[in-house]
Order: sequence, then structure tokens, then C-alpha cells
Amino acid sequence: MVVGTAHREPGSITRGHVELGSYPDGPLTSPVVIASGKKDGPTLWLQSCIHGPEVVGPLSIQRFLKTVDLTEMAGTVICLMLANPLGFRGYNRLTPQDGFNLNRVFPGDPAGHHSQQLAHRLLELSLEHSDAMLDLHSGGDLTITCHYTLFHNDGTAAGVESERLARATGTPNVWNSLEPFLSGAHFANYTKRGKPSLIVESGGGARVTAEDLDRLTGAIFGVCKAINILPGDPPKLDRIRLGGDAVHVKCTRGGLFIPYVGPGDDVREGQHLADLVDLFGDVVQEIRCPLKNAWVGSIRRPHMPIYNGDQVFELVETKGYEPA
Repeated sequence: MVVGTAHREPGSITRGHVELGSYPDGPLTSPVVIASGKKDGPTLWLQSCIHGPEVVGPLSIQRFLKTVDLTEMAGTVICLMLANPLGFRGYNRLTPQDGFNLNRVFPGDPAGHHSQQLAHRLLELSLEHSDAMLDLHSGGDLTITCHYTLFHNDGTAAGVESERLARATGTPNVWNSLEPFLSGAHFANYTKRGKPSLIVESGGGARVTAEDLDRLTGAIFGVCKAINILPGDPPKLDRIRLGGDAVHVKCTRGGLFIPYVGPGDDVREGQHLADLVDLFGDVVQEIRCPLKNAWVGSIRRPHMPIYNGDQVFELVETKGYEPA
């Protein structure tokens, strides 16, 4: 196995770079690391920073690589450190050169704009070299996400396996999303091509916490155990909250954002979630919950100035609990 300049060597961790596109003066690359056990087994594609500021992902991959016992591994983990190098360098959720959200333009287009070409390259690389994919996210600089797993179970074998792997990540919130707004995401298109895939989220708000690092690192180990790259059982929680469709709540006024709930909180229809206040301290808009029962998937960074039209909450419909 060769990914860019990194070669798989049984029982070793090897490093290199893989070309994803072109700068005006040369190749656009990402660091890539291949961790391989001495025994054969499945291959996991592990990636981070498809959104530039979401740095909990690469930090968690680094921790995994420093702590995994290669003598226990049967198979391979390919670690793509920067799925969107331009977004990372520009510290931007979007690709700065064309303004697109890379995780909304899959399966991409080899003759399209930069983000479409990059999406096509990422999808083909990940499908060629792996049996399953884990995509790490962490809210970035403007929002804070709760700890959840997102997958695409459309009833196919790959979708069913994606849901099984979601329960191996240790997240208390498990969200099967077939919504159109995620039809252009990497994980959804990978699964549509017949292989299991999932996103794990935790953190953001322009800071990295020890808890977020523990959560994403734990998810990597859990998925590796679930697909038998590593021995042992993945974490099993006593209770899991299920997610359905999501609503992205946007404000109609600008001001300072004052929330009264946090990431992961249960909310109900009509509940007062936040205020927008002007510079005199007067409330210019009350934000209330539009869903009957939901949980807060993500929240805008508290107390910061925002414009009218900015997203302030991602609210996920509560579909129940396991066990009920």
C-alpha cells in the first residue's frame, strides 16, 4: 500500500505527503501517516480538518498514533491530517479560494471548481485505500458542538454497518441523518458507494479542551476495535440519545449573543434559548425553540457579536433513547 509518499510497512508507523491539488507554484499536499500492524486486517481511513479551524481532530490523531500498540494491531489506519489544506492555512471553515464548504460538494467533480476537484480526489483516495472511514470534526472557531456521531443509514449493508460503528464511538448522541443538506458530505457519499462511514463531533469555540481530545481519541480506538483492527470491545454506554432531522436556527437581528442553554441540552418547543442584545444592553431578539423535542447539536460561541442571518443553533430532533 502506498498513499502519496507514505508506504505501508507492517508493524511500523510511516509518514509522508499526499498531493491533493495545486498551488500556483507547486503541489498542494497534506501530511499522511500510515499505522500498520504486523498482521493483515481491514483498513480504516481516518481524516481531520475538512473544516480548517477544527483542530481537535489532528491533535487526537497524534495522540492515537503515540499511544496505539502496533503489536496488537491487525490491519492499517491511514491518517490524512488535513483534508482541506487551504482551509487549514486560512483558518477558515470554507475553502478560501472559492468560498465553498468542502463537506457539502461531494462527490465532487474532477473538472469543477477547486473544492469540487478536492472532494473528488478525497472520495476516490479514501474509497481506493480503505474499508471504512472516520471523519473527525470539532466545531471550529465560531461554534461549539456537543459530543455526537453522525452517519448515513439508508437501509443498505453499508448504512447498517455505519450505524453499528456509530455505537462503538462512545458518544452519548447518535444521529442518523438522511437530510438533503448533508447529501454532499464526504461520509454520506462514501457510504453511498458501499462502505461504512461516520463523523464524530466534539468541541469548538476556538479552544481545545482535554475532554474533547479524550472523546475523539476514544472514538478512534472504539472504531478500530469494532472493525477488529484492535482487540477488545468498544465502549458501551448505558443510554444513548437518538437524533432525527435538524433545524439550523438563524437570527434576524445583529448583536451580542447571550445563550441560556448549552451544547447537548434537551430543549422543547417555545423554550427561551437565547437573546440578542444591542450595545445598550436591550434585547433586540429572543430565540425560541421551534421543535417539539430536541437537543442542542451546536451553539454559536457565547457572548460574541453576530450579524443578522448568522446561525446561532443547530437543533436536532429527539427520536428517542436506547434503551427506551
